[in-house]
Amino acid sequence: MKTSRYSIPLFFTILLAISVSCSSNKDDASKTGEEIYDLVKVDSFEVNNLTRINILDYSPDEKIFLGYSTSEDDILEISGSGEILKRTHRKGDGPNFYGTWNPIGLGFGPNGQRIVELPFNVFSYDQNYEVLQEFRIMSPLPIRANTPFGKPPYYQRNDTTFLLVGPSNYFTATYLIHNQEGKDTLQNFYELNMQNGSVKSVVPYSENSIYNSTENIYPELMGKSFFIDHEKKELAVVQNLDTEILIYDLPALTLNRSIPITHSEFLSYSPLPIGTPFSDERAIALNRLAARNQKLFNFGENTYLLQYFTGISQAEYDSRNSEEAPYVGQFDENEQRMIIFKDGKQLPQELTGIRGSLKFTLPDHKILVQEPENSDIEEEFTRFSMYQLQKH
Repeated sequence: MKTSRYSIPLFFTILLAISVSCSSNKDDASKTGEEIYDLVKVDSFEVNNLTRINILDYSPDEKIFLGYSTSEDDILEISGSGEILKRTHRKGDGPNFYGTWNPIGLGFGPNGQRIVELPFNVFSYDQNYEVLQEFRIMSPLPIRANTPFGKPPYYQRNDTTFLLVGPSNYFTATYLIHNQEGKDTLQNFYELNMQNGSVKSVVPYSENSIYNSTENIYPELMGKSFFIDHEKKELAVVQNLDTEILIYDLPALTLNRSIPITHSEFLSYSPLPIGTPFSDERAIALNRLAARNQKLFNFGENTYLLQYFTGISQAEYDSRNSEEAPYVGQFDENEQRMIIFKDGKQLPQELTGIRGSLKFTLPDHKILVQEPENSDIEEEFTRFSMYQLQKH
């Protein structure tokens, strides 16, 4: 290959320009007091088990993780180094058992409780896994799960504990029902009063939500991510397609404020008529291609992190799927971005994606990441890493 005599000087000119630009950006950030963040891997561990395990929650008081073994259907208590400290089987019939359904939610509750959420029931266990309370909850249809999808959040009002439960905590609403009611109401939370067992729907879509701007729906894109800030007594919620984070006061669940979101890249697709089957090519394209807010995390000290999928074109999908079938764009860290919010404002910087599944935050500005399994060999352990949000 021939090289022009002008190419080398031009190359160094471009390199110099990039260097000056980066230096200028850092100087500008320093002058404006802009905070620069990074997620740095600081620790890792493995959980040795015959089958894959899923970690759902962490107790700072007990300093243990709460997990679930996929095939054995055991509840696991795990040390910070990955050692299984307790294995409890509660699937089945009999005293202290929760029946034959697999949990869809698992997490710690107040006062050392362990909360197990099923499609139609919620069980509260003590530390010895003896039933403290059992409640019936609403569900439009049965949900079969191999492993829990998340943890049921709780908050308290005086002496009463409330749980936010229901399948739309974990699924897009269009999985559950295919009419206007599904669009408007199943996206809400179900608030369970653990004192009297009453359940009611709370927190509807906001008036200016994209979901209220059309009579149509966005199949696969009607989910949400949320957390409860116990210190500030707030609930933070972000929908898949909305451009703001909504903050509700607890326990009243009244809207306090919103935090605008600006995505650097967010490829949108049109909604579809209610009743469009999942097999429709347009619905398949929405699921594969459309951008979406994925997970919202609280690091404390008024610092949030939002992970989102940028979206891809049909041509990009076809090209990548031919090389890596099946290609799942929303799990591709190269197509994920992370936005930092500090004191209610978005910072200009975006972080790139991390390989693995971001699970939940931990003390000291850390976050747990479940690493991908090796599809080429059958592994008897599950790997986890801890990343720390560091400010420079």
